[in-house]
Amino acid sequence: MSSDDQPQSARSLFETGKRFYLATSGRQRDPAMALDYLERSAGLGYSPAQRLLGVVYLEGEMTPRNLPLALKWLTAAADQGDQLARFNLAQMYALGRGVAKDWGRAHALLSGPGMGAVPEALELKRRLKEELARLYPNLSAALESDERGYRAGLSHRQKRYIPNFLDPGRGGDGAEFETWLGLNLGRLTAAQALDKLRLDLAEYYRRMVELHPAAAQGAPAPAPTT
Repeated sequence: MSSDDQPQSARSLFETGKRFYLATSGRQRDPAMALDYLERSAGLGYSPAQRLLGVVYLEGEMTPRNLPLALKWLTAAADQGDQLARFNLAQMYALGRGVAKDWGRAHALLSGPGMGAVPEALELKRRLKEELARLYPNLSAALESDERGYRAGLSHRQKRYIPNFLDPGRGGDGAEFETWLGLNLGRLTAAQALDKLRLDLAEYYRRMVELHPAAAQGAPAPAPTT
């Protein structure tokens, strides 16, 4: 089979497998045939087949539940940008279903390109943020207080150059505050997390002041961004 033929063949295998899975287009529902076609298509790298196969193994509807295989195929599809696979995989990590609970990984999956168009992903992300706020109720307030102290020592122009530490995507790091917490959930107590973040906060402002020393010396400030 040539490489040019492979994508179409993978899609054709997937469509046939889906017909056996859903009992459409005159097909009888046949779990064995559905799995056979879906596995062949998934093995060729077709992400819709990988995602559906992952869901089949995750739910155990047509075959005994197999969480390692669900993880394998959902990860393969998610790595190709399949949004529904990313959502299902995020659920596995958020709930610790077949994998170690990892809210940072779940949040990262839910924050990928195009995930804002998946209502279920937005809802799961909202629930994660609420749970993080419950587990670390005073952390954000404590850091905000510390940050006000750092910003009080900046010049007016430096304040315009330097984003707040707690701002999403701050400083080009591409990390959100709750993502950091998610990565450390279950590994750090609230007190340990506060100590670590305070060190990060101090290092952040040290780096930012080094990057923008001219801001305090009358250099023109950039126009505020919206």
